Amino acid sequence: MEKYASIVPYLTSGIIFVEVNWKERIGHFYLSRVSAEMREPKSCNLRNAESVGIIYLERDHNFYSTIKDLAKHLKDELGVRNVSMLSYVNKESKEAPGWLVKKLNSGYFCKSDLNWYGKPVNEVQAFVDSEFDILIDLEISPILPLKYVLRSSNAKMKVGPEQAEFSKDYDIIIGLALRENNDEEEEEVDDIAIWKEHTERTFHFITEANIQ
Repeated sequence: MEKYASIVPYLTSGIIFVEVNWKERIGHFYLSRVSAEMREPKSCNLRNAESVGIIYLERDHNFYSTIKDLAKHLKDELGVRNVSMLSYVNKESKEAPGWLVKKLNSGYFCKSDLNWYGKPVNEVQAFVDSEFDILIDLEISPILPLKYVLRSSNAKMKVGPEQAEFSKDYDIIIGLALRENNDEEEEEVDDIAIWKEHTERTFHFITEANIQ
């Protein structure tokens, strides 16, 4: 996953220079001006939702299968009629995985679908215009192209993880689980395991909570 911003200091002849990713900074500047023009916020839990949107960063086929299982759970177990998935593929369109297929309720967009500062300009408008009862951002760390989709979306309720700089993006924020530090031996962090645990807590909360 790419870092949110890249600032690398280095020393030359006693003068400190800072390399700044201006494209990302400009992208975040324009993001700060984005909002959903037609949005009418309204609370709802998953048991009462008729339409749900899911946005996420595409990884591999196993991860894609996990997302499809989540969508199936929403339909079969919770009775959500319309479940739409939209993913960002951090590659050019010609390099997109062959197992990705654009369907009525499933789509993706790539690097080549972004403008020069990272805003999606293709493949996302129908998703953004949909007035989902609930839109769920599955990414623990902010992904700039998905942030444009999230902020532009006309979804009635937006749910996502705790992100210090983006707390206003969500109507419901799911906090990250606290983890104990191991001073004796630093354990390797399993990002997917953390993602799965957080996603399970997110779905459990917005399924069982009395959200009206």
